[in-house]
Parts: sequence; structure tokens; C-alpha cells
Amino acid sequence: MVQMRQSRFLRSPLRPVGRACALLIAAAVAVATGMTAASASSPAPAPATVASLDWQLDFAPGDLRLYVDPVDGRRYWYFTYTVTNQTERDLVFAPRIELFMDSGEVLRSGRGVPSRVIGQLKKLLGDPLLEDQNRIIGDLRVGKENARTGIAVWPAEDQDITELTLFFQGLSSDRKVVKHPKTDEPVSLYRTLRREYVVSGEPEQRGSAPLVLDTRKNRRGPMCDTEFQIGGKSAGCWIYR
Repeated sequence: MVQMRQSRFLRSPLRPVGRACALLIAAAVAVATGMTAASASSPAPAPATVASLDWQLDFAPGDLRLYVDPVDGRRYWYFTYTVTNQTERDLVFAPRIELFMDSGEVLRSGRGVPSRVIGQLKKLLGDPLLEDQNRIIGDLRVGKENARTGIAVWPAEDQDITELTLFFQGLSSDRKVVKHPKTDEPVSLYRTLRREYVVSGEPEQRGSAPLVLDTRKNRRGPMCDTEFQIGGKSAGCWIYR
């Protein structure tokens, strides 16, 4: 087993629940247990009985921005990031990146996004080595020289929103095994990075300006386990989902 480097994250206190709490808790439980949307409002899983930790990747998030396709005028959210493997062995990187809208809709990166748009974003950002959701899946070798930079893209059809939450799973092997509240069957919850954003202003006026990261930790959804920091400042929250 790879020895885990000492965590730089600090414990985060519970904060008041925001207006999308019920929706996000239902979505998190549905993902973890495979339940349908109709049953996602059932009680949360029982306390964890098993925890597993092997490795965690270094993660450098970029901005979350809006892009307008000049071909058909459709809008897309996009998010860039860099992952580095500083453990003692090569790993397989297979991220799951989702956007949770304050309307309750959950978007999986890459779905409903034409390959043409990915190519346009690579040119716009001046980085032909950017890897989309599918291409970045694979070996992540040890060392800074082997870091990989990815881009996640989602359709932005609903512009009548004020908040977005980004969930990034695949940065850590850490998981908790809990008992399903109804069946007592084991259910795995995976360590996931959550970042919350404020969507302000009109879409036409907003343009491609980066969304503001909301640092009020744990306002909604599963309880924050540890705080994710960059330069000593809050930049997200680790949860189990």
C-alpha cells in the first residue's frame, strides 16, 4: 500500500443549510445507493463501518466559466484542472465530474457536448494538450513532469440559476462502507471534492468571466469531512458521496 502523505486539510465546522439542501442530499444518496429519483428522499445511510485510504492526488483547479458556441449560439460551462501523482506508484485516473444546479438538475461532464466544442475550447485556451472527460482516463504516472491537465464541459441550457455545485470524484482512493438504511446491504461512499459557485448577473452581461467560488463551507448537502485549501484559504470541501 502507498503511504499517504500527511493531509494539509483542516476540519470544517457545520454551517447553516442553504436553500437547495433537500435536493442535494437526495441526489447524493441516489448516486451512492443506486436508488431511483422517486426513492432518493429515504433516510440517509447508517454511520460508516469501514474506511479505506490508500492514495490521494494533488489537485489544482482552474476556473468555471461560460462559453458560447459561435456556430449555433449554444452555451456551455467548462472547468479546467491539473492532477499530479505524488504517490509512490503509477495510478489509473478515471474522474467523475458533475454539476449540480440549484434547480435540482445534475449534469455529468461530457454528455450532450459536441466534440467540435471541445476543439474550440482547446484553441480558445491555447492548450492543445487539454484532455476531455474520455481522453484523460488512463495511467497517471508518478512525478510533476507527468501531470495531466483536463477540461470538463457541460451544456448550459438553464441560465436562470444563481448557484452551481461542482462534484469531483476520483482524486482519492478513500471510501467509507455504510449499511443501506432499508436493506442493511453494504454501500460504498467515495471521497469527493465539492466546490460551490455563485452565478450572478444576466447571461449576456456575464460573458466568460469566471464564476465566484463561494467559501461558505457546507451550506448544503453531505456534511463536510475536511476542508480543501489552496494557499491557506478555503477552496472547497471533502465529502463522502
